[in-house]
Amino acid sequence: MYRNQVRSFLPYRRLGLINIQNRCYEKADFKTSKSQEMDNTKASMSSVGLSPKQIEMFPTAKVHVPIMLTNREPIVLPFDEVPGPKSLKYISNIRQYLSEIGTQITVGVLTMMLNVGTYMNAKKPLKNLSVLFDEYGPVVRFVSPVGGDIVLINHPEHIQKVYSMEGSFPVRSALDSLEKYRSEHRNQIYGGLLTAYGEEWHRQRETVVAPLHDSVNKHISGINEVCENFTQKINNLRNHQDEITNNLYKEIYKWSFDCMGLILFSKKFTMLNTEVVYSQCDMSWLYHSLEKATDAIIECESGMQFWKLFATPAWSSLVKYCDSLDNLIGKYVLEAEQAVSVQQKNMGPVSDELFSVHNNSLVNAMLLGENKMSAEDIATIIMDMLLIGVNTITSSMSFLLYHIAKYQRAQKLLFNEINKVSGDIDVNNISKIVEQTPYLQACIKESLRLVPPIPVLTRVLPKNITIDRYNIPRGTLIVMSTQDASLKEGNFDDASVFYPERWLKDDAKEYHAFASIPFGFGARKCLRQCSLCLHLG
Repeated sequence: MYRNQVRSFLPYRRLGLINIQNRCYEKADFKTSKSQEMDNTKASMSSVGLSPKQIEMFPTAKVHVPIMLTNREPIVLPFDEVPGPKSLKYISNIRQYLSEIGTQITVGVLTMMLNVGTYMNAKKPLKNLSVLFDEYGPVVRFVSPVGGDIVLINHPEHIQKVYSMEGSFPVRSALDSLEKYRSEHRNQIYGGLLTAYGEEWHRQRETVVAPLHDSVNKHISGINEVCENFTQKINNLRNHQDEITNNLYKEIYKWSFDCMGLILFSKKFTMLNTEVVYSQCDMSWLYHSLEKATDAIIECESGMQFWKLFATPAWSSLVKYCDSLDNLIGKYVLEAEQAVSVQQKNMGPVSDELFSVHNNSLVNAMLLGENKMSAEDIATIIMDMLLIGVNTITSSMSFLLYHIAKYQRAQKLLFNEINKVSGDIDVNNISKIVEQTPYLQACIKESLRLVPPIPVLTRVLPKNITIDRYNIPRGTLIVMSTQDASLKEGNFDDASVFYPERWLKDDAKEYHAFASIPFGFGARKCLRQCSLCLHLG
């Protein structure tokens, strides 16, 4: 289950099943029951690895945990008791007889059934996976007709428990199409941060984390310059009604691409100043290939995946443009590697330290770091960061602008705050920017809560886990619907409303730390969290 699939995963048609979510509670004979209030302080959050910054950004809540007093041990129900659509169980009985073609047809039919545009009651169009949780409860099991079962959860307490048991090398679902491309066309079994796992993934991530943050900090002034160009271009594109008739999303995409070019390569791509995108220069072709590769991956990961059987048009497009990305990024990496080699010879034994002062790109940092990486590994990591980073920043900025434009009251308050501090603010001091623009930071958090860049998170746990009294065996794919959690009225008041004041200290309530985790949590949380918030601000 992948990000692009789950965004459109709207199970609008009831499958004619009875509501069995309360069945498990009828089996327990409780003597007494009471509720104990637990204060989720920073000390308790540290037990699952929450840093103080994360606790401050997404405050914790007072959680009421029911304490059941019984005459015997609490009943842990078997995995087969987890409620879910029975029709899938019937299909699963014949899955051992399905050929690969039949498997793909079944997946396609199931996907189309769950993505029907309207529900039986057209007045209440349901979004995401909320209809399943309303029907079956906080834990839903999908008996997959094509492989391992899937468990869906949306309660913050359950999500927190899953993260506490993810282990040292968390496992999540990957993009099958990108994994297949790298294994067949580049002979890489473990390639890139996006598809790698285990010790190989841990090695690559540890090598990238510090250089990435350093590169972002060293390019703050350059990023600010790109942002100035972006605002100026938007101003120039407006018509007499102060409207933008052009494709605003394209301009945001170019802005994000230019920002990533600075961080990754220390190069000014200046795509914002380029109207003819599809020219033959390397920079323009890199932009074009990134767009087309993204579209191809989305198409391959959606619907019936016949590309696993034969070369479909989407698969051919993916191979073509991923090859182009690989070649262009590889060219930049080799040029940087040669420059590093020459400079090291000329500057002597202290060359690494001196050279890094004048070469602030992530590529150079990985070439000069303690755990130096090969050019091939660096090219793969850069490709992943472009594919995920540019699209994530573009999507988040688009929704932030949308929410600010839609809610005029918030727009006026934000304008007044920025206008007040614009003359005194130091754009190179991130901490000062955050301190002087609390309402801007609240707007960013609120927009990310409503439309998180990662609407669902997945984990495959290394050991059994009990969720809501159901025993979930190890190796089961657990899908955490974080967007559904952030839109539940039980977690946030007026959850569907853009209300930045909920994050300000004067009006803030205590929310569960896992009620809104737009970038994930733990060892595999989004690497681009800090830089994305910087770009949005």
